[in-house]
Amino acid sequence: MADSIFGVSEKALQLTEERSVMLTNNLVNSSTPHYKARDIDFHQALQDANQAYSLNRTNPNHIEPENQVSGQPILYRVPMQMSLDGNTVDDEIERKNFIENALRYQVSLTFVQNKSDELMKAIKGE
Repeated sequence: MADSIFGVSEKALQLTEERSVMLTNNLVNSSTPHYKARDIDFHQALQDANQAYSLNRTNPNHIEPENQVSGQPILYRVPMQMSLDGNTVDDEIERKNFIENALRYQVSLTFVQNKSDELMKAIKGE
């Protein structure tokens, strides 16, 4: 029911939360030898979420594949310049992506909050 009420904003919140964790891991591991920066294609994930077909876990015990986040494949970032230790994290790119992701989260949260406020007003008859 929440999907029909909040629409794409709810899915955008979920995706930005999951992407935030991934980007944070990239930043934290920027000095870890052989660590490979990971990400998801946010736009593709959101587009896929709007498609009529979807695979749903019918049981909370079903485990999502390790190489996916919300049904999207985890991508490994191709570095502009490879480090000597094999690490592919570029701090500047990761910070930029983290900030963009945080802004997306805030926008989605604002949409959900506004929709909730509208629903509360309708329930109260205002």
